[in-house]
Amino acid sequence: MNDHLTAPHSAHPASAGSDQPRRSRPAQSQPALSRRRLLQGTAALGGLFAFGSAVTASTAPAFAATISRPTVISAKGWGASAPKRPMPTIDRRPGHLVIHHTTHVNSADYSDEAAQEVARLIQRNHMTNGWADTGQQFTIARGGQMLEGRQGSLAAVVDGTRFIEGAHAYGFNDQSVGIEVDGLYMRSLPTDAQWASLVHLSAFICERYGIAVEDIIAHRDVPGAQTLCCGDAFYAKLPALRREVKAALAGGLDAGPGASRDYPTVRRGDEGDAVRRVQVTLAGIGHRPGAADGVFGAATEQAVREYQSSIGTGVDGVVGARTWGALATHHAAGASVGSGASGTEVRYLQRGLNAASGTGLADDGVLGAQTESAVRAYQSSRGLAADGIAGPNTWGALKSGR
Repeated sequence: MNDHLTAPHSAHPASAGSDQPRRSRPAQSQPALSRRRLLQGTAALGGLFAFGSAVTASTAPAFAATISRPTVISAKGWGASAPKRPMPTIDRRPGHLVIHHTTHVNSADYSDEAAQEVARLIQRNHMTNGWADTGQQFTIARGGQMLEGRQGSLAAVVDGTRFIEGAHAYGFNDQSVGIEVDGLYMRSLPTDAQWASLVHLSAFICERYGIAVEDIIAHRDVPGAQTLCCGDAFYAKLPALRREVKAALAGGLDAGPGASRDYPTVRRGDEGDAVRRVQVTLAGIGHRPGAADGVFGAATEQAVREYQSSIGTGVDGVVGARTWGALATHHAAGASVGSGASGTEVRYLQRGLNAASGTGLADDGVLGAQTESAVRAYQSSRGLAADGIAGPNTWGALKSGR
């Protein structure tokens, strides 16, 4: 697949997929996983974050798929053109889920209209390449909207026994389903809304098809691929994606990057202690989220948006990993701390790393080997000097939601 979707590839459209049916492997027979989906959760964190533990679970019949069906805008819904020819269907389950980025400019337009226009742009580009339709099965827009790409893909994954062969990973299209995340992620990361949608959609696909979380891979991991897709910064987060999908399948969270029971992604309509912690923290730093009632309503969303605007991150009203990371480190003075340091600043640092990267550090205020390793990994993923010392640049990245 051409990673630069605004610049069509000039030759060999079949290099990303033949658009012809291939049934080179026997049908797989693994049953879909059956797990309950927990929507929120918290643990005692100390200071403004100390609110105890609570989880809210949705329920579903034991015999049914239990990752809730995500809201996906169908190809018809975003105004897709008719395919050039019938879509090739493979009558078995795919074995892998491949993650891509589009390399589009990281737009700040999170609207539904922008999302649908991106889907139309991708289809036009891919059909210009000579492909029958959009190459990938699904797209996630900057505002977190999930859209069907190749037509018939949504119905196929809901069915769970077949998939529409795509044109997204040369030589691997008959083994995989692809998700494009709109944007360029060599140095920056997807929006919190995109990540939350990616976790949800990936968990749903893995459950319906029985794909192991270890088989969620980047385009660059496809055998023989010559690409940097899905971008260096995004690629560094794929272990977190696998962990969060695994947690969702096992009764965990529909989450953001690095999310956990301490820092679940929350948005308008959610309720619980995680929301209450957001409200109390925002109020404590001068925003007005309304009563600390644990209900994520209009006032809380507006306060989140104002806070996100104040720190210069993407303004989507969703409290995901980067917003949590900024909140968790907001009160830190930002003193330079390195190996062997201890105290309140280290505790803020550990909370911020846990929120931003899902590192699972003990909140003990001691910068030992594990915390130092987490600092280095965070620095590397943000394009900072990976020296293991939390100085101005590291604090700045955490506090600005990077």
